Amino acid sequence: MQRILYERSNGRIQLEIISRMFPTGDLFAAVAKGKADMADVAMPWLSGTYPIWNWGEIPGIVNEDPVEGLAEELAVYQDDEVMKIYDETMKKYNLKFWFVTQWDAANGIWSKNDVTTLEDIKGMKIRVGGYLPTLGIKALGASPVTIAGSELAPAMMAGTIDAVLTSLGYGYSIGLAKVSKTFTLTPLSPTWSAVTVINLKTFNSLPPDLQKVVIDVGRELQRMVSLSTTAEYVMSLDTVDLSGVKRTRFSKEEMAVAVKECKVVEEAWLNMDGPWKSKRTELLTAAEAAVARYRGFTGK
Repeated sequence: MQRILYERSNGRIQLEIISRMFPTGDLFAAVAKGKADMADVAMPWLSGTYPIWNWGEIPGIVNEDPVEGLAEELAVYQDDEVMKIYDETMKKYNLKFWFVTQWDAANGIWSKNDVTTLEDIKGMKIRVGGYLPTLGIKALGASPVTIAGSELAPAMMAGTIDAVLTSLGYGYSIGLAKVSKTFTLTPLSPTWSAVTVINLKTFNSLPPDLQKVVIDVGRELQRMVSLSTTAEYVMSLDTVDLSGVKRTRFSKEEMAVAVKECKVVEEAWLNMDGPWKSKRTELLTAAEAAVARYRGFTGK
């Protein structure tokens, strides 16, 4: 990012990147108030305060398969109608959307037992992160449990929990492959992303040619990151397979049932207290339309 901006601007844009300048929860406000010019803001961290930008937690918008889901999510962030809503809503907080950083979806259930059908989930104690996925797990008949990430593998081994809802890569990194029998894709938490935001006054202070450089570089960066995340996920599949964990998913019919049962997540997102409540339906419609156009273009 630093190098590309410098080169494309002929040295007129030089970033000073400061690691851990602010705690994760303070980054949004830091950029809004001008204490930093830009920052990567993990949207799930802000979902309780600014739910509109965490639409990706809603089951059924993008495909549960992370490879397809990442491409579909990127199509949403490249959509003009979606970006108009982002510009309008972020402007209120003196922010400008720059680009999205996609991570692999946190939608897999690492389980000690075989989980291949919706019936298998009922009654299970599953560790879940976040308010909206918790609603989804409850809707599927399981009991959500809150436990720190560092304690998940020992908790599964001890029987405190039966399973964990998280991503393939993160789950493997914390040792869940050692205590799990299956990794099952679900429609829950189909995206997990951060958005790099720029202080709007800072952006507007740039001459038009540099504003264009920034926007063009942002579009290029999010395509690069999406491809990188997809490649990382694909490579991690072999690693998990070699660990002996069985990767599976619900049937197409059961996946549709699960999405329908988890409609409560969408309803909660639409009705949560927070700013821009009236814009959420418009953003949801625009996001779904962007995915539909992408699928129509690819024939999937």
